[in-house]
Amino acid sequence: MKACDVIVKERQKQLDDCKVELRKAIAEGVKRENKLGDVGQESMFTEYIRICRTEGVDDQEATEVTRQILDEVGARSVKVKGKNQDVQLTEKVKAAVWEHRERTHDIRRLTKEMVGRIRSLRYFTVVRDLQKHASKRPSISCPSCGRDNIPVEDAAVLSSCGHMGCRTCVRASAEREECVYASSGACKSAARVLNVVHADTLGEDDVEHNGRGKHFGMKLEKVIELIK
Repeated sequence: MKACDVIVKERQKQLDDCKVELRKAIAEGVKRENKLGDVGQESMFTEYIRICRTEGVDDQEATEVTRQILDEVGARSVKVKGKNQDVQLTEKVKAAVWEHRERTHDIRRLTKEMVGRIRSLRYFTVVRDLQKHASKRPSISCPSCGRDNIPVEDAAVLSSCGHMGCRTCVRASAEREECVYASSGACKSAARVLNVVHADTLGEDDVEHNGRGKHFGMKLEKVIELIK
């Protein structure tokens, strides 16, 4: 659990740094967009804003963070015109349009990185919390079958995104190569069966819990038992 605390802290720092970088990149994009004005068609940057606000970024939590950043820097959606207008652009403006497009590719990359960091932090947070004393463990529910208060022995987590549910539903969704939250639209992470981690294999750090302590995880304990 101490190792997970260190990892969670580091993942949080990486996520915070990524948010700062993304916020700066989007703010600069807003300035470039305003400077360019009407170039006769929707820019890739305004398309990025529109998609983030309407469709999201494939993860509900990451979508909320992205939209908050857009609001903070004043990146608003622009009404899409029916047809591209025939606007004559100077070579200087064309160069600026091209640079704006390339910088938007960087923004998309940063957004994708942030989504990954949010999912990584979510996973290690879940792992850490599951290793705490049973009385401190979070309530586990399954978004697919609707069960609440699922016991740890019947729960599973996806290492690909950190989402949890009952073992049956998590595995079934992984066999379809999707998250257990996919049907609700909250997560579009691509999952595999190998991403399914049974919650009760993550170990228990509290030596007082049921009179036994699991300091290194179930798998390592089994190896030690076999050696003995």
